Amino acid sequence: MNTFHDAPFLKINDRKILKEFLVKSGITDYRNKELTVNRVAQAFSRIPYENLTKIIKSQIIVNADSAIRYPDEVIGDWLKWGTGGTCFSLAAAVIAVFDSLGIEAHPVLADRYYGVDTHCGLVIIRSEGLFLLDPGYLLFIPTLVPEEKTVVVDTGYNKIELQPEENCRRIRLNTIVNNNRTYRLTYKIDPVDSITFYRAWIKSFTWEMMTYPVLTRCSAGTHQYLQGQRLSVRNNRGIQRTVLDTSSQIDFISLNLGISKEIVNKAFGVLNYG
Repeated sequence: MNTFHDAPFLKINDRKILKEFLVKSGITDYRNKELTVNRVAQAFSRIPYENLTKIIKSQIIVNADSAIRYPDEVIGDWLKWGTGGTCFSLAAAVIAVFDSLGIEAHPVLADRYYGVDTHCGLVIIRSEGLFLLDPGYLLFIPTLVPEEKTVVVDTGYNKIELQPEENCRRIRLNTIVNNNRTYRLTYKIDPVDSITFYRAWIKSFTWEMMTYPVLTRCSAGTHQYLQGQRLSVRNNRGIQRTVLDTSSQIDFISLNLGISKEIVNKAFGVLNYG
């Protein structure tokens, strides 16, 4: 089976972990590439976006290079502890799974209002064109990158609008809730090489988000988002906002996001110490 990456952070090395992930996700037949892409994307929709594991590892390892969580670790920890990762580790894990199944995918970087290359997603190479996925922004529906017209993806709790710019070299992502449009980020849709991706990943360890918990996941049409003490739960009927104390944050993460309480307590211990 063809593979497309040599970088160790874009590959699966432990075939046992890969097999367990695929079996748990109900992916047993890889002959239909389109169906496999959709199933892998949906499998990752069950893995939460969270920075707790990143916070823990950044404190016990001497530098950011060794603190990076490779795909084996991300997937293995999800199987064992229910954890996930942030945009870079999740995108790398998706690419690595695709790579192991002979599906070509590459990272792309994105700019947020607060900085260049502060987010990432991935594109899948198919005969029809480039298909965008973004596990960090909960875009788990493989979406053909628009060349002329704006594309809208309905997630169930909001709409994601992908607007081509600069001859399709950049894709602007807006969210639409109750007809209110909000700009979120801009993808630079040309795939980047592994070194450029890695450098942006390393820089992410210096961000402010490393000083408080950030977790998000969509399940059954409900979007749960925790940033520090602020919890937002959104569905197609509206949004509920709550401020949680530390104990309530820990309970919410372990009970609603499925992350082991042992991991949650360890991360909050690091944050409290810091």
